[in-house]
Amino acid sequence: MHTQHEALQRHRAYALVDTEALIHNYRVLSEGAAVTPHTVSIAVVKADAYGHGVAAAAHALYGAGCRHFAVATLEEALELSHILQDTPPRLILVLGYTPPDTAVCAAHGNITLTAVSRTHAEALSDAARREGVVLKCHVAIDTGMNRIGLPAHNDIEIQAAISDAVHIQTLEGLSVEGMFTHFALSDGDYEDAIHPDGLTLRQYARYQAVYDGLVAKGLRPAFCHICNSAAAIRLPKLYPEVCFDGVRFGISLYGYGVSPAPNHSYTLRPVMSLHTHVVHIHTVLAGETVGYGGRYRAETPRQVATLPIGYADGFRRGFQGASVTIHTEQGDVTAPIIGRICMDQCMVDVTDLPVSVGDRVTLFGESTPNYPAPQTALEALSIRADTIPYEILCQITRRVPRIIKV
Repeated sequence: MHTQHEALQRHRAYALVDTEALIHNYRVLSEGAAVTPHTVSIAVVKADAYGHGVAAAAHALYGAGCRHFAVATLEEALELSHILQDTPPRLILVLGYTPPDTAVCAAHGNITLTAVSRTHAEALSDAARREGVVLKCHVAIDTGMNRIGLPAHNDIEIQAAISDAVHIQTLEGLSVEGMFTHFALSDGDYEDAIHPDGLTLRQYARYQAVYDGLVAKGLRPAFCHICNSAAAIRLPKLYPEVCFDGVRFGISLYGYGVSPAPNHSYTLRPVMSLHTHVVHIHTVLAGETVGYGGRYRAETPRQVATLPIGYADGFRRGFQGASVTIHTEQGDVTAPIIGRICMDQCMVDVTDLPVSVGDRVTLFGESTPNYPAPQTALEALSIRADTIPYEILCQITRRVPRIIKV
C-alpha cells in the first residue's frame, strides 16, 4: 500500500487542501466569533473557492451546515449548483454583474442574481418576461466602494436609491429578495474601521438610510447583508445591528484576514499549503551567477537546490529572497530563494544544510495563525510581492493539483 507521502512524491508541486481546517474556520466564525443568533453565514466560494477548489470546499461547508453561498459570476453559480445538485442550498448569490441575455439560466438553476443598477434591473426584467420566467435578485447599494450598485453617498442619492429600489421591486419577472452593500475599508486599521466618522460606519449609515426608506414604504427586503469578513470579525461586538440577516465570509474561511478587537482572540487555520520537492543539488562556484539575468552572484562556493515550481504555477517572481521550509531527515530547515524565480523552477541556497534530493519543501501554509495574528509564511510572501494573500491563493494555477489532506 502506498502512503500519502509516496503518492504526493509523484507530483512536481501540489497544494494540500485541509477541509477540516475549512470546517473549523466556518464554525469558529459562525458560532463564536462574529454572528448574532438571528444571522446566517454566507460562504463566499468565488474564484474556485479562492483557489482551493470549489467542489471540495462546497461539500465540506455544506456538511458543516452552511446553506448560503455567494460567487462572482453566473458561470461559477451554475458550477456550484451542479456540485450541490443532490443537496440544493438555500441561496446561491451571484455578487457581480450578469449579462441579461444569459440570465434566464439563473431562473432554471434557482440562482439569485444581483441588480447592479436600475437599467440593469430593467434589462433583467425584460429578459425574464421574454422567456416567461422569474429571476430572483438582490439589489446592490453603492455606499462607498464605487464599484456597482445604486449610488447612495449623500441625501440626494439616498432618496434616489430608495426610489430606484422601489421601482425595481415593481418590475415584472423579478423577485427582489435581498439588498446588500460592500465595505471598502473594514479591513484597514482597527481604530479607523470602528471609528464613528470612518468610512465603514458612514457606509453602514448610508445603507441604513436606504433600508429605513424602504421599510417606511412597507418594502423591507427579505434578506439584507452588508458585512464582509473583516466587518463581520470586527464590528458585531460593538455594533451588532450591522449583521442584519447575513454576513459574507470570504478570506477568513480560508484562514486569513484581520485581527478582531483588542483583547479578543481566536484561531483560524490556513486551509491551503503549497509544497514541492528538492529535485537537484549542485555546487555553484565562487563568482558564478544563478538564474536569469545573473541577479545573484556567489561570493563563495554555495550548495544550491532546485525546486520544480515557478511563476507559471503561481509562485511569483516577486517572492525572490523569501525563505522556504525543507523537511529533512534531521528536521526542518529554512533556505532562501536565490536568483530570479523561473517559469517552472526556482533555486534555494542550502549551503551547510542537511538537504537531500527528494526532501519535501513547504512554500507556505503549514502554520496556525492566532489572532491578533503573527505574520504567516503566506502573509510574508504577500508583503514581499506587494500584494495580499487573496491574490496569491487565487493565482496558484491549475497545473498545481489540489489534494485533500488526509
